[in-house]
Parts: sequence; structure tokens; C-alpha cells
Amino acid sequence: MKYILILLISCFELFNVYSQEDNTPYLFPEFTKGYVYYKDGRIFHVPLNYNLFNGKFFFIDNDKIKKEFSDPNMVTSLKIGERTFLPVSSKETAELIQSEPKILVQYNGTRKIKKDLTYGGKTETASVEGYSNLIYGSGDYQANTFLDKIKYKFYIEKGKGFKSFSTEKQFLKIFPKHKEQLKQYIDGNKIDFETIGEVKKLCDYALSLN
Repeated sequence: MKYILILLISCFELFNVYSQEDNTPYLFPEFTKGYVYYKDGRIFHVPLNYNLFNGKFFFIDNDKIKKEFSDPNMVTSLKIGERTFLPVSSKETAELIQSEPKILVQYNGTRKIKKDLTYGGKTETASVEGYSNLIYGSGDYQANTFLDKIKYKFYIEKGKGFKSFSTEKQFLKIFPKHKEQLKQYIDGNKIDFETIGEVKKLCDYALSLN
């Protein structure tokens, strides 16, 4: 009986851990000290995390308040541990997964909401995007909203800029001269565009053809 009780408590605690993870909009399990590099040479060492719902980095200030950067256009890079993130536009940031040539991946979370039932409890609804009541201006997230899935958008350095893609069709448009050869490679190697390592190998192969 005592063993069963301990087992039930352990299962309950495990359930709580997973519930908390499902309910977070952030890429990292917790805010982690990282470096933020600015164009004017300034470097900040602050706890950082990436919000998957709005695609922005947040930091925790000295008052333990989550905040966005007031001048994101000044940021040239962010580093958390061994991971480096670079701006790919004035509003978007992606992780550098290869330095030469540069290949980056951007993380975007799809979300679901839970609504109260008539007789109590909550039920899961379909994924939602773009709802005005799901905007996270303060850096916090609604308790009823949780992470459903992480989607990837890749950036590959080509010429003097970056080309972006998320699907096979979009990728093949970047290399029109080698479309058939790349199609054979994708099919032959069963490339999954939701697996970062496989996409990285595909990009390197495509660039080797030029």
C-alpha cells in the first residue's frame, strides 16, 4: 500500500512537470545567462530566453521583470552557452547552426488554448494563430495557452544574402538549376524538413553543386 502511494505521488509530480513544460512559450526550459552584443560595442550579460509564440528574445532585469529589448535593431548577435542567434530581419532572429556557409534555423511555436467547460474543467481546442487576445506584449503568456508544436524556418546563405524556406517546394525554388538532382537526393535520403540535421546536410549538398 505504501509503495502504491509513493508511486502515485511520483506520477502526479511527473505529470505536473510535463504540464509546466507544455504550458511554456519559451525555447529554453528556463531563463539562462547569455550575452547580447550591440552594434556600438556594448555587451550585456543577462538571463535570456526566446519566446516561440512571438519570435522575440526576452531578458530578466535587476528587478526580476521579464522585458523585451527596447532597441532590437541594435542587436548584432546573442549567445546562450554554445548557441548563437543572429538577426535575419529587423524583427526576426534565427539560430546559427553552421558558420560557413551560414545556415540558420528559426523556431516558431504553434499554440493551443484550453477553454472552461460548463461543468468545470478544461478542454483542448484546435491550434490558433493570430488571435488578438494571444499577444504577449509583456513577455508573459496566458495560463490557458500552451505550446502545441515547434515549426522550423531555415535560412541559407546564397550570394550576398539569405534565402528562406520551410518546405521542399520552397527549397527547390532556391536552386532551380539543380532542381531534378536535388529532388532525387531528397527522395533517396528521405529528407525530413522537420529534422534540423537532415536539412543541414541537404543545404551543404545543394551548395556543393554550384
